[in-house]
Amino acid sequence: MRKKKKILMVHNFYQIGGGEHTVFKNEVELLRDNGHEVIEYTRSNDELKSDKWKLLFLPFTTVWSLRTYIEIRKLIKNEQIDVVHCHNTFPLISPSVYYAARSMKVPVVQTIHNFRLLCPNGSFYCKGKVCEKCRENGNFKEAIKNKCYRNSTLGTIIVAAMLTVNRKLGIYKKISYIFLTEFNKSKFDKLIDINSNQVFVKPNFVSRKGEPSKGAHKRVFIFASRLEENKGIKLLLELWKLLPKDYYLHIYGDGTLKNFVEENVKENISFYGFTPQKTIFEDLSTATALVFPSIWYEGFPMILAEAMAIGCPVVSTNIGNAGDILVNSKGGTTFEPDKPDTFINAIEDVLQNNEIYQKNALAYYSETLSKDKNYVLQNDIYEHLFGGG
Repeated sequence: MRKKKKILMVHNFYQIGGGEHTVFKNEVELLRDNGHEVIEYTRSNDELKSDKWKLLFLPFTTVWSLRTYIEIRKLIKNEQIDVVHCHNTFPLISPSVYYAARSMKVPVVQTIHNFRLLCPNGSFYCKGKVCEKCRENGNFKEAIKNKCYRNSTLGTIIVAAMLTVNRKLGIYKKISYIFLTEFNKSKFDKLIDINSNQVFVKPNFVSRKGEPSKGAHKRVFIFASRLEENKGIKLLLELWKLLPKDYYLHIYGDGTLKNFVEENVKENISFYGFTPQKTIFEDLSTATALVFPSIWYEGFPMILAEAMAIGCPVVSTNIGNAGDILVNSKGGTTFEPDKPDTFINAIEDVLQNNEIYQKNALAYYSETLSKDKNYVLQNDIYEHLFGGG
């Protein structure tokens, strides 16, 4: 029987949690459940609160961290690591983890959760719209001009320096990648050879948060996301005015546009604010569809996968990864954000063909997003990186 690979999982936690953190923890648990020995190397941005020296030297350690280089080499040697798997390395771990792994002749793979290697703010979103200027130009002048990283010129310069230095050193072409969607992969064509046999596509997996839907309340739709402009909540509320009064919208979430949402609640729109997931998924299990009106590319929207896991169809904009997931899964339908008639058509379509979309969503979950299927994909990647040994 082939020996299970010993994996070093690497992740830099932000001060505010998010999807990347959840995926990291889920994958660590998945690997351990399947008999792998997993060593975790993690850092947290909370360190910057308590250590002023770390904050002072951050512009340099973001580009290259000697601490990371030394500690990763030591872990690989002492723990006899087979594969180094990175999730997030920004800002404390830095790309020096790649150099450390390569110096020890251990394969290293980076899961791409966002567009940070191409765009300093990681999102391809600037001034209220999708922007790929840094990708197209091959430099970060536009990002610095627009203060794209946290509206800070200095912060943007630091991120741009990290990316520029490590591009020139060629490290991004020497490691392997896991992309969550084909759409994500396609955006990296100017940085790496996306057709290389060291480039893989593997979505995140999800666990069911409730039983599969056995039916749907007609004309009840759910929005469950952050209340921010790029999530499309303003767009959704404007489009909802075009629908009949007996089309009901339930809004879950919190964010900077909370007051705006509260001001726009009407007889067919209910706002519940921040709500436990269990309650949201109980509502989703009998709703007509999840509505996902995001106006930026997203990474891998977990709420879409979680909805489809219980057979809830999705109505989404045709932008970026959400659109890509809907096209591949056939678990719902899409609309163009600047064409209101396509939104109305999408809503009507998901009403009329709800049972078909439910079946497609459940099939997509079983075939692509379940734990078992995902582990097979992940283990195959490790075996390939290790040379099939």
